[in-house]
Amino acid sequence: MDNTSSEASRTITRLRSLSADFGALGELLSGERPVAGYSSLPKLTSWYATAQGQSAAALTLLLTSAEQAYAHTTVSGHHAVGSLGQLVKISSDITAHVMAAVAVAAEYHRVDGLPDPPNGQMTSRPSVRRSVLDEHLDRAVELIRPARAACHNAATFTETAALREASRPPAPAEPAEPGRSPFYIPQHPSDSASVTLTAIQHRALHLIHTSTVKYSRWPRKRPVVDSGSPERITARSVDALEDKRLVARDFRTGLHAGQRLHLTSDGLQVLRRLGPAPEPAVPARPTTRAPPLSADAASSRWPKCFREGALRRPHPHDRRRTVLPAWPALIPRTEDSGPSRAAIGSTLT
Repeated sequence: MDNTSSEASRTITRLRSLSADFGALGELLSGERPVAGYSSLPKLTSWYATAQGQSAAALTLLLTSAEQAYAHTTVSGHHAVGSLGQLVKISSDITAHVMAAVAVAAEYHRVDGLPDPPNGQMTSRPSVRRSVLDEHLDRAVELIRPARAACHNAATFTETAALREASRPPAPAEPAEPGRSPFYIPQHPSDSASVTLTAIQHRALHLIHTSTVKYSRWPRKRPVVDSGSPERITARSVDALEDKRLVARDFRTGLHAGQRLHLTSDGLQVLRRLGPAPEPAVPARPTTRAPPLSADAASSRWPKCFREGALRRPHPHDRRRTVLPAWPALIPRTEDSGPSRAAIGSTLT
């Protein structure tokens, strides 16, 4: 374990210590069983706190190992992360069973599910053993051995992955990129003082230095540059800065996930020489005034039926029926409204 990294060595040590802690917890759970009642709550809650702490430690080891380089570059690293995931699940199940036993002991104030007496007074009853409480503790004890096995597997895979990562040859400075000719030779500036940049390239160099800029590309698609800010950086500017050896990419991640851009030593010298790029000016919003409307123009904005006061005539092919209003029937009859019904009836007879 001398050739492994310091972080991998700490992870292996913590895994072995965690395995011993699981063994000690198993001895406590399989020993003298507590009885159901208030008297057993202190012991059960201490067991629950121990199990919860072990579960949190397993989760911390999982997150720490997933961030290491060997977890992404070696097969053993993948297995180590998978074993830690199993350890987190098993430790969570142990915690859940111990907590269920605590709940059984806390709910023992009810007898056979009957409600409390109306006066609210509880008679003192001795604590007894409950089969449900023992079942939860038995299931927790059964999971101790798989938890220790997961700790052992994770430690073994972590050690193997760290050794392989340490013996791996260093990656080339600039690997071949897809879509670029193998005979491509970048321009190497002889002196950073002779490098000239346009205003757009200067601004792109400044943003790459001050913010997180990622360069991504998918097959048969154009490259995309994410500047992490409202300002936009074109892929042409990034390519020009790469050709001048002012910007480099982090090749530890793939192009589809996005490679972070950073300044090289020449790029830092050029940026110090040119100074910070000025922020782009905010374009002024043009303000235009509409011409005043004349009386004819204002009236032309209304439909013709409103301008002339004419109603829309129905189309000859419009078969919709026009319903006449019923209010004319309410008009009172006057003397010149015509003959009455009685007069019409006498005339007919």
